[in-house]
Amino acid sequence: MNPLETLLADGRNHSFGWRTSLARSLGSNQAPLNRIAMRAIWPRRLKHMRYLANGISIKPEVGHRFTISSNGISLIKCLSLAELLPSMEMPISIVATGPSARDYPWEQVRNRERFLIGVNGAPTMLKGLGIVPDLLVVTDREFALTGARHLEAAPGVPLVIEFLAAAALASVAPQLLINRSVALIERVNMWYGLPFLKFKALNQLNAESGMPFVFPSARDPAHVVGWSHRPELGFFPGRTVVFAALQIAIGRGAKDLEIIGMDLSGSGRSYAEGPEKRPTQLQEHYDAFILPAFQIMCRALAGRNVIISNHSSVCPLPAELFGNHP
Repeated sequence: MNPLETLLADGRNHSFGWRTSLARSLGSNQAPLNRIAMRAIWPRRLKHMRYLANGISIKPEVGHRFTISSNGISLIKCLSLAELLPSMEMPISIVATGPSARDYPWEQVRNRERFLIGVNGAPTMLKGLGIVPDLLVVTDREFALTGARHLEAAPGVPLVIEFLAAAALASVAPQLLINRSVALIERVNMWYGLPFLKFKALNQLNAESGMPFVFPSARDPAHVVGWSHRPELGFFPGRTVVFAALQIAIGRGAKDLEIIGMDLSGSGRSYAEGPEKRPTQLQEHYDAFILPAFQIMCRALAGRNVIISNHSSVCPLPAELFGNHP
């Protein structure tokens, strides 16, 4: 194993068990004293662990596997990403929920010419078209808390989900995890139970581990922007779940990919949202995170012969970021 794999396998904070138990004892009460106690249980370098849903625990297992439990009762044993997706060398379609998705020629997908990945609320739109995706990807904790009903539109479809989103889903709709194959993924430098690494230490660890991650030239303290060649070791969110889906698919061998409905316009979604409409921050995040993330992707994939097509006519991302990466 390289140093990063060793860290993930053996170096996790061995005290997170008692920390989780203490945090659970506080319940969901947001009283000032409880917030102070939570900051003491999960100090700044473990701040990401404060967002675990109350009563939910996640136990890392051998080989990038996890067990999710609720109040001490095991809910599901998750697969590793490689077990869930042994190979993705077939043509891939990633479906987002921008309104332009309605204009896509869906017949070729109905004929099963491509492997279909639905992100966030896409299962609802696809169900209306009579299409069942092959895989779901969710990386947004808030979506897991408020948008679980969309996953009900694709029962039994395998799911790749970020660990905080998985904990949130387990707290509100555990049946949506239990009745499907699930792989957990972790954000780079927000690994479960591991303290946040400083910039220099993370870069050194990356270099000693064969450069699985590509970082931007300018420092990004939150590590939102970057590219992961090995998403089982960590992914970069890029402030859009499509970006995570691209890392997953390409990391598992995909070479021919298309993106459907990635409008990044904040103009609504391709399904009826009703009174529970979720706000979008895509426009606010575009300049600082989304555009730099796709620029890093383009640089990271140079020479890897990966073809990515973007089918949204309204997406603001420059066309030169897509196409062939010879």
